[in-house]
Amino acid sequence: MKRAAQWIMAALCCLGFASSSYCTEEAAQKSFFSGESALQTIAKQVSLGPRIIGHPAKQQTLDYIREQLLPEADKLVVQPFKRHGLEGNNIWASFYPTDKNASSSRKRIMLGAHWDTRPISDRDSNRELKAQPVIGANDGGSGVAVLLEIARLLSTQRAPIIVDLVFFDLEDMGGINRLPFSIGASEFVSKNRFYRPGFGVIVDMVCDRDLVIPRERYSRDSAPRLQDKIWRIAARQQAEVFVDREGSYIHDDHLPFLKAGMKVVNLIHSPFPQSWHTSDDSIERCSEKSLQQVGNVLEELIYTGY
Repeated sequence: MKRAAQWIMAALCCLGFASSSYCTEEAAQKSFFSGESALQTIAKQVSLGPRIIGHPAKQQTLDYIREQLLPEADKLVVQPFKRHGLEGNNIWASFYPTDKNASSSRKRIMLGAHWDTRPISDRDSNRELKAQPVIGANDGGSGVAVLLEIARLLSTQRAPIIVDLVFFDLEDMGGINRLPFSIGASEFVSKNRFYRPGFGVIVDMVCDRDLVIPRERYSRDSAPRLQDKIWRIAARQQAEVFVDREGSYIHDDHLPFLKAGMKVVNLIHSPFPQSWHTSDDSIERCSEKSLQQVGNVLEELIYTGY
């Protein structure tokens, strides 16, 4: 009964029949995002194997993501692409609000994450492991897990805005044979020139037990108002993984969007954890609590903070 009452109030908030102060307070205190469920989604991805070109886990993971999105997404497309002699697939799912008037770009948010993993553990201290693919629990798996959990929420209660969940391929090929990072995100921006959401958030490496998310500098320079809004939500929720200090300039999937003039903020662990690009990027280093805090903030952003 208590959970049903919470859903009723959430619906009233989204429809505008409850006070904004109450809705904001409720969003900060109660969450339907499940860090436990997100952690299980990471475990599923890891169990399939490395999401790299030529490995069976790549297609299996693509199928898995589609299966999680298909039941409720209003639109789902897989966009194949070829770049730098490589083949990849971006996945784009859209969830529309019940209010048909909320269809303009300014009432549209993109949440993005890369779903591939690095084919080599080039930062591993063990030379014998450097040629092995990264397991990718955090780097790849965590962002996908957060987005799929958001998809579960949207399938139960639509947000008052259009929410696009975009999963980018070939982000983690950067620095290998002089390849750039964010190949999939760059292709997405290039192939979808009509697409201009009001704002967006990239989620990357957000499950570490010692997660620290500072204010990434490119995001700060190009989308300060959106970044401020996210950090205000985090402060109100007492989400301690969001630290209110200036971070570094990080090359990630937000850059192609920023270069195209879109307001997109990057949420990423910085400085990078010791497991980054090593064989230690395993689920044992992931935290349900870290996932929960990130998910809570994004949940409030899309339901009440837009």
